[in-house]
Amino acid sequence: MTPIKLNLPHIAPLPFWARHHSFAHHGLVIFLVQIGLLALVPILDDGNPLMPLPYTASVLAGSSFTIFCLGYRRLAATFVVAGAIGLAFVASMPHHDQVIRFPTMIVLLLGYGLSVYLAIYQAFAGDLTSAQRILCGAASFVMIGFVFAVAHGLVHYIHPDSYTLATQAEQLRTRRWLDFLWLSFSTLTTAGFNDVIPVTPWPCTLATLEGLCGILFPATLIARIASLPPGKKSGSSHAP
Repeated sequence: MTPIKLNLPHIAPLPFWARHHSFAHHGLVIFLVQIGLLALVPILDDGNPLMPLPYTASVLAGSSFTIFCLGYRRLAATFVVAGAIGLAFVASMPHHDQVIRFPTMIVLLLGYGLSVYLAIYQAFAGDLTSAQRILCGAASFVMIGFVFAVAHGLVHYIHPDSYTLATQAEQLRTRRWLDFLWLSFSTLTTAGFNDVIPVTPWPCTLATLEGLCGILFPATLIARIASLPPGKKSGSSHAP
């Protein structure tokens, strides 16, 4: 008896960076996650110069969840594992100084940088409704602030004299992670309160780039929405 051979189609495995289907309302979910992370700042702040471990874990979880919501599940799982290893290593150390925290800060910067890139790419894609596009853009704007806050913290770690505080009384205290978060969002929103002042070339360049992002990103997003045909704005991805 001749065996029957089934010619099944060969299904190639998905690459590591392959994108699955994103959530139906991923723009709203991602935006609410970023607002929630900002709301956690006064709750989890412990008064120390370094970012508290619970807030570091929350930010890592927020960036990984953002990547997951956008459909990149394997990348999200990778950053979850890397962040968990880094946090477990830091928690096992008796002293949580900046040297111990440095690898975790790098993972945090990479994770949030990737989530910002993917969210911006989604915000400018052609198959979104205007509401989801605006929410993805708003979430990306908040995430840009977090990315630059971590970048300012890394610059301060490498060159401690790169930033100064506005008043002489404030200069006597130690720089805190909240100072760089405040500097980042006040620069991004072009508020410019001048509480924390960059004084060397690297942080000045970083602040300049962030200020440009704060001006150009909303303008380009609005231009993108305005350039779409009416069918695309209303959410029909099959409009002629």
